[in-house]
Amino acid sequence: MATENKILDLSFEAAEDLSSDQYTFVVLTSAGKVRRPDSETEVCLGILQNAPASGEAAAVRISGVSKLAVNDAIGIGTFIMQEYVSATDAGKGKTSAGAPAYSRAVAIEASAAEDDVIAVLLTSTFPAINDAVARVSTVTTKTTAGAVTYTAAELIGGLILRDPNGGARSDVTPTAALIVAGIAGAIASSSFEFTIRNTADAAETITVTAGVGVTLSGTMTIAQNNSKRFLAVVDDAGSGSEAVTIYSLGTVVH
Repeated sequence: MATENKILDLSFEAAEDLSSDQYTFVVLTSAGKVRRPDSETEVCLGILQNAPASGEAAAVRISGVSKLAVNDAIGIGTFIMQEYVSATDAGKGKTSAGAPAYSRAVAIEASAAEDDVIAVLLTSTFPAINDAVARVSTVTTKTTAGAVTYTAAELIGGLILRDPNGGARSDVTPTAALIVAGIAGAIASSSFEFTIRNTADAAETITVTAGVGVTLSGTMTIAQNNSKRFLAVVDDAGSGSEAVTIYSLGTVVH
């Protein structure tokens, strides 16, 4: 059974009918009222403790242990953020894997299915945000005689030495979901740079093509004895909607 331990509850006016939203996350409006979230990335105020109609007093737990309705099976120790499905279906807890910067609680009780109510420990509304990847470089050598799909770790590593091995190659980036998952604490605007160096022993080119959810900007072809530098920027870190743009930053002849 879900437990509670109030440290701080505050009262706000409900900006809309929240009579079906007890034990869900709410956000604060510019007028100082509370409502359901309009997205998963809004700043979460806390967890609604009662079920007020529009204009009534809403009790919101800001700190402590609270009950929380969740959207799926969630294990103990999982960091949790607010879910957004629609204007009338928002605020349940969901795992924040892939977007830990938006965590607002950690599960101290497990759930088995959607709409289960579990106990969670509320965390800060200002979580630690890793806005850049720590620069720990790894050099990867690729000599495949055919197209290669790079891994997120290879891109984040910073330098790929690519021998096309007999012909022009159209290599593929990881999916946006894999890139986001590879960045610790990824949020929208997280970024990193990487370089691909064409080590061919003949006039063989490398053309970078996009994995699912990735948009490419600029010239993506690398000639023999050239290195091209890229910037990868996370456009959306949300689970299931990940998007990344990779920009070409220029070429160096070596």
